[in-house]
Order: sequence, then structure tokens, then C-alpha cells
Amino acid sequence: MARGSSPRIGIAAVALLVMGCSMGTDEAKQGVAEFRARAANQSFNEIYQASGPEFRQAATEEQFARFMTALERKLGAWQSAADPGWHVNRGSGGHSVRLTYDSRFTKGAAGEQFAWRLDGGRPVLVGYQVNSPLLLTE
Repeated sequence: MARGSSPRIGIAAVALLVMGCSMGTDEAKQGVAEFRARAANQSFNEIYQASGPEFRQAATEEQFARFMTALERKLGAWQSAADPGWHVNRGSGGHSVRLTYDSRFTKGAAGEQFAWRLDGGRPVLVGYQVNSPLLLTE
């Protein structure tokens, strides 16, 4: 290896690593945008039907609709969130992306985590978690 070429190789490796990790985050962010649009329209059945079997095994469609209705009642409508933290996993089990948001709702803040499996480049919801002290109120 020629002297001075090592830093260029290191920079190229970092660029490839960042590009490889970000592959899938755009698709997952689009999935979140679709989730939010459907939730705003209270189209909970559409969210549920488009989700993966892992998601549907955790709750029935009726339970999910009750959960989402309770979120709306306790947190209010979603308003905004900064760019999410993300984790991409690519392996023999497939390609998955987890996005974590610090979100603002009309009644306060909440942490949200979306888990997606990429299926043919399309995001499929496999998990959704929300954490907020507001959820502890009646």
C-alpha cells in the first residue's frame, strides 16, 4: 500500500458504511409517514391489515384499535418529531429498521419506536411502542 492511501481507504469505507446503513431508513420513514396519515384518519384497520404477522400476533385488530383510540385520547393528535434515531440490521433473517422518535402530541411529549421489516424494499410494520407519562392517566 502506498504511503498516504490509507486515509482515503478509511474515508471510502466510512462512506460505504453510512450509505449501507441508511439504505432502508428512507423506506422506513415513508412507512412512518403512512402510519401517521392513517392514524390521523383513524384508519386503524388499514394500519393493522398492512402490518406483518409479527405485529398481528401481538394483538387483535380490535385490541389495536382500542390502543390507538386510547393514545389519541391521552396524548392528543401527533404534531411533530425531529429526525429519528435509527438502527439498521441486515442479515440472514432479512433487513429490518428501527426508528426512534421524540414526538410532540397536542397534550405533551412521547417517545415512539417503530420497527419495520423491509420486504422487497417496502416497509412492513412489525412493532410499535409509545412511552409517555401521559399514558398513565385515566
